[in-house]
Amino acid sequence: MKTRLFRMGLAVLSLAAGFTLAGVVGPAMAQQNVTLALPAQSLLFAPAYIAAERGYFREAGIEPKIVYVAGPGVLTAVLGKSADFAMISGGIQIAAAVRNQKLVAIANTQDRFTTDIVVRKPVADKLGAVPPGDALARIRALKGLTIGIDAVNGLPHSFLRYLARKAGMNPETDFTITALQPQAMVAAMKSGTIEAMAFSPPFSLTAVNDGGALWITGPDVDLPEMKTFPYNVVLVRPDYCQAEAAACRGFTTAIGKAVALMRSDPAASLAALGKTFDRMEPEALRQSFAIFAKYTRTDLGLTEDMYRNAVAFDRAGGVIPETAAVPPASELYAPSLGR
Repeated sequence: MKTRLFRMGLAVLSLAAGFTLAGVVGPAMAQQNVTLALPAQSLLFAPAYIAAERGYFREAGIEPKIVYVAGPGVLTAVLGKSADFAMISGGIQIAAAVRNQKLVAIANTQDRFTTDIVVRKPVADKLGAVPPGDALARIRALKGLTIGIDAVNGLPHSFLRYLARKAGMNPETDFTITALQPQAMVAAMKSGTIEAMAFSPPFSLTAVNDGGALWITGPDVDLPEMKTFPYNVVLVRPDYCQAEAAACRGFTTAIGKAVALMRSDPAASLAALGKTFDRMEPEALRQSFAIFAKYTRTDLGLTEDMYRNAVAFDRAGGVIPETAAVPPASELYAPSLGR
């Protein structure tokens, strides 16, 4: 009888130990599946890639599936509920809100433009000596060229149109625009199918390494709307965080950890990015990472100044009409929902 009771006791202890070990070894909480829509594979979204690779999302109780939807299509994906989160420029968010496609920003990972314009070297040589620091003079010199972008009305297209209008040009007629995926843009530059491209590192730097000339670099453009800009916001549907508060908190917590790692440990960050950018030349990846890391927002901040600059950028670039009614910042920015 004692032997039987002893064996029963061992079985109960073993079962209890199994539960305890499962709690230690297994996930700390049930994982909620969510979908993140990105407009392209770009180092601009390094915080998301790092958070996924380092397990920060899993630690926060969520398991994101990353999907790619060209340019502003990510907004449609979130509005149509085929995605829960999107990351894209705050200027595109505001332009969509003017069209009654309202999404709410709960975080911002970067506050400066890092879009570049690269020109084929033979074309750059023909353009002659244009002052390197004069972005408007350099954009005027591109009149008549065929320029590659990733998507019509996406951020690189908006950047190009903004500069053109500031320079007194008509961006709809003074350039020929071709929409291509980033890798295809670099190949088209190399072959001469297009004469210039507007995109961000590492693809802009890859184009330079393949014989292009860095013509305009976003961080150096000294125009008022380009400073303190919501360059990469995390967007959700207006009612999503009320229904899925844990998912919103988990997402921003994981992104915040990734941004902190980008600032404190570049080597670990680059190692985490290696899987996503495994075909990228390591030195180009390192140089590109340094550019993005420099302008990250460790507080994931969204401010009134960012909102005003994004609205001014959209109006100046013709993305939204000068007289368009824009929802107030209080309707479009809600960082508290991500905490």
